Amino acid sequence: MNWDDVRIFLAVARAGQILGAAKRLELNHATVSRRIAALEEALRTKLFRRLTTGSELTPAGERFLDIAERMESDMIAARSTVAGEGDDISGTVRIGAPDGFGVAFLAKRLGELTALHRELTIQLVPVPRSFSLSRREADIAITVERPTEGRLVAGKLVDYTLGLFASRAYAEAHSLPTTPAELGRHTLIGYVPDLIVSPSLD
Repeated sequence: MNWDDVRIFLAVARAGQILGAAKRLELNHATVSRRIAALEEALRTKLFRRLTTGSELTPAGERFLDIAERMESDMIAARSTVAGEGDDISGTVRIGAPDGFGVAFLAKRLGELTALHRELTIQLVPVPRSFSLSRREADIAITVERPTEGRLVAGKLVDYTLGLFASRAYAEAHSLPTTPAELGRHTLIGYVPDLIVSPSLD
């Protein structure tokens, strides 16, 4: 079994289509199809059902996905373990983060990191309501809640608090509430409930 074929299998499984995987891998569509066929032949089973909307994993493909992701994790760990200390960090890392944290905190600090490692490319993307680390929609994700699914390593970054804020002009015009009951007579700016990113923020 060829590791490159497994890598291409993972890309197709995550993209849900051969064309999308080919674009992400920067390979020809026919090459991706051929490599998937070679992998299926090596495993003697069909991994995908070809649909008009894309490619869907067969039950065998679902089982192989777990194995392929373990292989990928082992390959990443092996590279990290055997890499020399003098080797520069290179490649592309996609970081998913909430809009506010990504823009106000992360973005202005990434330049220093990429200046130290010229071969490193960082993609900073906003985290939508649902995303998948296992499908490589992000390599690293900063979230409010601890993930509960997938073979992931998670660690706490920081404590944070939420509060109520008002502009000085608003406070002078309307005074500030001193009890929760007084909030009812104030104009509040909040979130759209059905678009809340995390239930713990509600």
